[in-house]
Amino acid sequence: MLMIDEFVFTERSALLIAMGLATLVVACLTSVHQWTQARKARGLSRIVLGGISVSSGLFAIWSTYWVGNRVLLPAPPEGFGINPTLLTYIAGVVLTGIGAGMSIRDRWNRTRDLVTGLENRANFIDRLDREITAHQARSQKLAILCLDIDGFKNINDLYGHTTGDHALREVAGKLSATLSRGQTLARLGGDEFAILMPNIESPTEVRLLVERLQRNVFTGTNEIGLPGSISVSVGIAMYPSDASDRAELLTYADTALHRAKDEESGSCRFFDPAMGQQLRERRTIEEELQKAIQDGQFHLVYQPQAKIRTGEVTGFEALSRWTHPIRGDVSPGLFIPIAEESSFILTLGEWVLRSACQEAATWKRPLTVAVNVSARQLIDTGLADLVSNVLAETNLPPGRLEIEVTETALISDPNRALETLNRLKALGVSIAMDDFGTGYSSLSNVREFPLDKIKIDRSFIKAVHANKQAASIVRAVRLLCDGLGLPVIAEGVETADELNFLIKEGFTDAQGYFLGAPVPASEIATSAYDNVIPLPTTRVRLLSEVAVQ
Repeated sequence: MLMIDEFVFTERSALLIAMGLATLVVACLTSVHQWTQARKARGLSRIVLGGISVSSGLFAIWSTYWVGNRVLLPAPPEGFGINPTLLTYIAGVVLTGIGAGMSIRDRWNRTRDLVTGLENRANFIDRLDREITAHQARSQKLAILCLDIDGFKNINDLYGHTTGDHALREVAGKLSATLSRGQTLARLGGDEFAILMPNIESPTEVRLLVERLQRNVFTGTNEIGLPGSISVSVGIAMYPSDASDRAELLTYADTALHRAKDEESGSCRFFDPAMGQQLRERRTIEEELQKAIQDGQFHLVYQPQAKIRTGEVTGFEALSRWTHPIRGDVSPGLFIPIAEESSFILTLGEWVLRSACQEAATWKRPLTVAVNVSARQLIDTGLADLVSNVLAETNLPPGRLEIEVTETALISDPNRALETLNRLKALGVSIAMDDFGTGYSSLSNVREFPLDKIKIDRSFIKAVHANKQAASIVRAVRLLCDGLGLPVIAEGVETADELNFLIKEGFTDAQGYFLGAPVPASEIATSAYDNVIPLPTTRVRLLSEVAVQ
């Protein structure tokens, strides 16, 4: 082994500069003929950089080096010795070009990602610019693949950044080992990688490569001890059919990646023009959100939570609605995810909290009001102080406010989340876990966090008749909550069959359109919502049938 400029280089049978995954290999030249015989089997091309001669005991290389190529130099005279000074000289020249005067480390830091050893974003962009120019001249096609590790944020949150870095290196190694000569892999930042695939004939070639990449990443040995396999989602943009501009090409590949991640882990999507329209629409909504609150475009509606058998209302969940002056009603499924990906969710969250408490304070009955809190709000150190101030401003008793958090929000920063929840509990506010069963480590979260209620996610409720596993999970959650003394409420009850299942399984509380649709605050004080929800005829019949059984 040989240490040069803080990098470890291993001895082989030729001088090989491999700008690869994590090491720069410089091998001594003592038996290059052995390497020459084996080079074809290893898929390396022989690229001669000028000539080599002996001068004052050192090799002199004259020519230049194309960064990123694998280089094989011809053999020196038989029996010629090599020393560290010589290797340092050769490595420095090959990496930087003659007379560039840049050290190996400086060159590495400028072009490489220091965690994985892959090309960095800047170097990848430079390479892409050159390849686009070359492919344009030859009327050839190329593809850009953007790849993202599924659930990487949770790896960092649950296991720490050291484990996250190990995961990045492991995935980088598997991706690199899958690529063929001429294909370039880079880390763009975070957990996002990019691959430049030149000289392609059709999208089928790209899809086949993606299948190999995903298979190798998913089935490869998990060397960092994570409980399960790692997967990657992929977005693809093609030159020149999707775009001829480098910036657009990268943007479109990233857009396709986000569409893939919206579907399921390990998905792959090619860019299509509709995605471009959706991207522009998304950016427009981001801009319009900023002025929506100022212009009074948001309002709240409240969905009742009730006793299944009597219809007695026990509280309401506050839901934000956006009525745009031109677009009309904008779906929460559209604007909430956009808000959550930006700092606007903090502004929107504060508005929802203050508005809900103000309106709840005017209700005739002391019903609870539930307010959803995002992961970003939960780890904000000022949330507890904000809640305390809002309660004081609105004169709403703390016991009437329920904060709903998701499992995913809890694990985004468990220590800070726990601290915030404890402070909220100290104020007298109750805590409900929303969307139970869709996040991570559900049972440990129930035990470790100060929860007052569990809400079973709609995805399980709607599947109870078609999926035995979903039905079993719903039963198990109710039994778990009974054992822990935690109230449980079923979310998203929309059909008579779903309600019938819950009644037979012993559930007492539910929420959903079958029991009551969201209503404006002005309607809550009416007789219909003063005490009980009007019982649909179908529900009355169901309750009667169960009572007879």
